[in-house]
Order: sequence, then structure tokens, then C-alpha cells
Amino acid sequence: MFSKSFDCMGTVFTFQIGGEHSIGQAASDVEKACSILIDADNRFSLYKPESEISQIASGALSWDSATPVQKDIRSQTQTWMEITEGFFNSTSPEGKYDPSGLVKTWAATNAAMFLEANGYRDFTLNAGGDVYIGPEVKTFPLTRVGLSNLKPINSPGASVNMILDVAGTKYRGIATSGSTERGEHIWLSPETSEIEKFLQVTVVATDLITADIWATAIISGGQAAFDLFARKVSSEVAVAVATGHDGRIQSTSGFARILANLG
Repeated sequence: MFSKSFDCMGTVFTFQIGGEHSIGQAASDVEKACSILIDADNRFSLYKPESEISQIASGALSWDSATPVQKDIRSQTQTWMEITEGFFNSTSPEGKYDPSGLVKTWAATNAAMFLEANGYRDFTLNAGGDVYIGPEVKTFPLTRVGLSNLKPINSPGASVNMILDVAGTKYRGIATSGSTERGEHIWLSPETSEIEKFLQVTVVATDLITADIWATAIISGGQAAFDLFARKVSSEVAVAVATGHDGRIQSTSGFARILANLG
């Protein structure tokens, strides 16, 4: 099995490839997939003054002059805001447009699709904890994904509290949001009370973007957003599990079906 970790967008992307591809060919193709991530970072990072989005934010470049892909991402963030009824929002409370809540998994999906277009089927891509599952994952342990036990990954007590197995399902994306690793980095809905907040949310979906957007939205909106997800999203498309600050765990219909059998 070939594995490569790559630092980009302020996080680590880890490619793991099984199957019969040669190590040399896999390394070359993963390098090309990484260039897709670099391009997205150079285009959308607000931490890089020379990026297109920074130029727009500073007023040096107008939206009328923006590239089609920049406009498309803005359109996608607007669509997701409407779908999640405002719980996902690319505009900060201070009024600053920031598409990073979408861009990471959008770029990861594009990198994964490049691999698929070049014949890779048995692989995973871990994008800073959000996982893209290849279409025919067979190599163990790529078929299983562990969820954090709510302790930072570098802490002595770090472990997993449940293991998911999506082999044989239509689910391709697993995304987790919360405050365990990065603190309170997600803008919370003003209507979300302390009692409604979640410490961690994982969404498993047919695609990684859907999983990530809804995981972020549920952290932002708490119980109200979780209830919206449960009403609005079919288990054929996505399922979710959430842990409250009091330790209570709740999941949507269908989630139990993807718990790994450890017997």
C-alpha cells in the first residue's frame, strides 16, 4: 500500500492507495493530485495576500473580473446557505466573506476525482480529519474509519469511541466538526443556546462536500440544525451522530447500520 502525507491549507492531507498500482506510478499521480490542492490554496487562501480571494477582499480585484471558478465557489456557498437554512454561512459575523468552510473538501474531492479518472478505485484521502472513500475500497484498514473520543489527537488519552465501516454502501464522505482539536473555530448561530451546542458532530454522506457542510452547519446551529438535518436529509444521502457537552450522543436514522462489527 502506498501512503503520502502533504501539508496544505493549514492542515495535512493523507493519501492511502491500495490495489495493484506500482509504487512509482502511485507516487507520481498523488503528486499531481497534490498540485490540485496547491492551486486551490493559492486561489482561495485569505492568508495569502497574492491569492485571488485576497485581491477581491482588498478591493484590488472586482467580482466582475473574478475567474469562473471563484464565482462558482461563491455560488455554491450561497446554495448551501439556503439548503441549511443559514446554519452554514460563508460570511462572518463581521461581514467578511470566507469560503474556506467549503474549499477544503471541494479541493479534496477534486484531487480524489483526479485519481479516479486515472484508474484508482481502492484508496482514501484524509483531508485534515475529513475522509474521502474511493469507489471500491477493499484493502484493510482503508474500509474502516475511527471517530475521536473527544480528546485532542496529541493528548495521552486520545483514542476512538466508535469505528465506522462504509464498505458496500453508497457513502463516500465522512466529515467531523467540533472544538476538540481547534477550539471554537466555527461561527455559531446567534440563536444557539449553550444547552443546544454540540461538542462534536460526524456526518457520513454520499459525497464529502455534503458531509462537511452539514457537519459544520450542525456545530453552528446545535440541536435546531441537527433536527433540520434529520427532517430534510434522507438516510440514503447522509446520516449523522452528535455528542453534546453533557456527553449525550444522538444519531439520525440509519447511522447504526455503518457501525463496524468488531466481533
